Amino acid sequence: IRDYHELHATQSADGTIIVHIRCEDKSLHPDEVLQTESLDGGATWSLPHSIGSWGIPSFLLPLKNGGLLFTYSYRKYPCGNRARLSADNGQTWSDEIIVSESGQEHSDLGYPSTVELDDGSFISVWYQWNPQRGYATLRQSHWQLEI
Repeated sequence: IRDYHELHATQSADGTIIVHIRCEDKSLHPDEVLQTESLDGGATWSLPHSIGSWGIPSFLLPLKNGGLLFTYSYRKYPCGNRARLSADNGQTWSDEIIVSESGQEHSDLGYPSTVELDDGSFISVWYQWNPQRGYATLRQSHWQLEI
């Protein structure tokens, strides 16, 4: 039995449906982002495969330039949120981009959602547990890609 959770899907510029999966199966790829694709509108799917990214869960965003962005929680010190880009409809993903680092060792954070603004910058929003206060707070980062 596969221990898959928290799927997130989008459609790339060429029409491919891409789904990212949170994998909790310790015998496979624990806490890795797995990806599956459909080239026929969801009738059939590729086998889920690792894309070489540790961190969960994933949020996929089609970009105005036709590329794809995914943001995800990074729950190892230094905890925070990361992103990766694809210019080839999800076939390959860039090196990791640091969106935020909380500087805390507390790993209860994440579920980032990201939007692209008109100027090409991004806003990512996520929750982060605050152990001193005893509750989670909503955090955000306004960021842009360094070219």
